[in-house]
Amino acid sequence: METKEKQNKIEKVILIALKTDCTTCSTCADFKADNLTHAIARLNGVSQVKVDEITGKTTIEYDTQKIVLSKITERFEKLGYQVEIVSREEIR
Repeated sequence: METKEKQNKIEKVILIALKTDCTTCSTCADFKADNLTHAIARLNGVSQVKVDEITGKTTIEYDTQKIVLSKITERFEKLGYQVEIVSREEIR
């Protein structure tokens, strides 16, 4: 008897994350991008995070069997970011 293994679906989302509680400046932009990257990468199911500290463009790959997009965007909002989804696609 053959067993079916549940295959994980990996989705890639690109969004813009803008800090809402201060203006973006070169003094703290890198620091904020690092903090944001680490905060999102720690979520269970997130496999990759890339943040462009100048534009706020963030690319995230995550396992849809482990986490939903709303939980990811909720984390952004808790960190003081306004989020706009640019694109979303299943990659595996």
